[in-house]
Amino acid sequence: MTATSNNPEELREQGNQAFKQGKFSEAIDRYTEAINLLTDLQIIELTKCYSNRSQCYINLNQYEEAIEDATRGIISLINLILLYLNKF
Repeated sequence: MTATSNNPEELREQGNQAFKQGKFSEAIDRYTEAINLLTDLQIIELTKCYSNRSQCYINLNQYEEAIEDATRGIISLINLILLYLNKF
């Protein structure tokens, strides 16, 4: 499966399909492409991609990378909460 889109949501879905097929390296590539297209304001989508990529790294026994992505996902969620709280 090769990337056929410049749409981050489609790339994430391609990553999901590769993950389901056990193609974790390919899934990582799709999630990475999606992350590179997303802006910091697309926090929920970024969080999904980081979380999914983290699980791929776990499945490949690449734990340091998994922790880095999990941390990035958590930081993205914290930023979303802070944005929400600053509105009130």
